[in-house]
Amino acid sequence: MNKIVSVCFLIGLLGLTTSCSDKNEHGVVGTWLLATRTVDIPFDVNKDGVFNTNLIAEIDCNERETLTFETNGTVSSGNEFSNVLRYFKDDSTNVYSINVDCNKEGIISFASEYSIIEENTIKVSNRIYVLKSDTLTTVYKNAIDIYNEDFTDIIETRDLTQVYTKQ
Repeated sequence: MNKIVSVCFLIGLLGLTTSCSDKNEHGVVGTWLLATRTVDIPFDVNKDGVFNTNLIAEIDCNERETLTFETNGTVSSGNEFSNVLRYFKDDSTNVYSINVDCNKEGIISFASEYSIIEENTIKVSNRIYVLKSDTLTTVYKNAIDIYNEDFTDIIETRDLTQVYTKQ
């Protein structure tokens, strides 16, 4: 009986050690800065004459959003507080626009646990991130509601893709 308990203990200990060392050496550990926040529609929110699908290039909000993965299995985020963006399509011109109201006075953050599903797949709070070299990507399916011009009806939805780069 003691041999069975000892073997089970060693197997359990080995499993814990392997799990910890995997996170210690995993490429996701470190700080990641939001590099792109894209929707497959070009916008010219800043009115510079250049349309862009990367909202970070168009909107002066969320310039410092980070994710920090620790070897102990926790992830934390720091993000400037901003109000919800309201996307709409102009009925007469068929041009997409966004109502933006940034608030850069505060920081919102969260902490959670993460797990390594596969070598290149990370799970944080039921959200999947794909690790490829020095980028970490997640897709929010149908996360962007596009309204008509007077904001009375949602006329379409789009995916939002966020790509972080390792710092």
